[in-house]
Amino acid sequence: MKKLIAIFFVALLAFGLAACTEEQEPSYSYGYGVSYGLVHGHYVGVAKVVVDKDDKVVNVQFDEYFLPYNTAQVTLTDEQKAALPADVVKVVTTRTSNNVRTVTESYYSKYVSVNGTVFTITVNGDVPTLENTVGSQTFIYSASGVANLEVWVETEANAKAYVEAVEAGLVFNCNASGVKSAYPKANASAKIGDTKSATGYWTNAASYPLGWGGNMAAIAEALVGTTMNATAADLVKDGTWKIGDLTTSATLSDFADYYLLAQVAYNNALAGKE
Repeated sequence: MKKLIAIFFVALLAFGLAACTEEQEPSYSYGYGVSYGLVHGHYVGVAKVVVDKDDKVVNVQFDEYFLPYNTAQVTLTDEQKAALPADVVKVVTTRTSNNVRTVTESYYSKYVSVNGTVFTITVNGDVPTLENTVGSQTFIYSASGVANLEVWVETEANAKAYVEAVEAGLVFNCNASGVKSAYPKANASAKIGDTKSATGYWTNAASYPLGWGGNMAAIAEALVGTTMNATAADLVKDGTWKIGDLTTSATLSDFADYYLLAQVAYNNALAGKE
């Protein structure tokens, strides 16, 4: 049974059908729970877990919603880059790969509206250069009462509110007055859709050949049949991730984020069992 469920879930991911939509809510007989929270630093994760009468997991689904870290990156014309518009900022970052250091200039909407609240970007750090081998600029979005949007969605109720705002079309780049801006999105995934499942996010990579969908399927397969009683200390990577004595085929970083998110959904499922 576990194998059949896992194969079915892999098929769902392969065809991009694991998005969190009303039509795709999993059927259940005993308990079903959902959880929301920050995962992998810059995404709002959603986990859905179904349990059986013995409190064992029978189905798991994951998705991730893009935050302004992705959605606020915009494309400018050469003229706009030369005379930066008042509602856009430049962020300069660096990356070193195979001992080769690159400097990248990206452009972000200065303002983002989330359910009517306007968030403003703050860029931190000096502008790095190829000669300056220290540092890379970072940024946060804040609003009245919210010091950092990404920290704000660490709280489940806030993460849920953010997802609902995205689904309602109430998260968008804007000007200081909250009027939606027309700059095309620049992020390769965010310009296609709002979630990783809907955009074909990270299909594969040399260091992580499973890609996002394959890793989510690997985590889900490992959780089916368990009672999800592991702690963060039980999650160890040794080639692939292990949950105590259970070896998974998942290879992605921040595995603990996804397990712990699903664990909250699991506990919510137990609380709501019929």
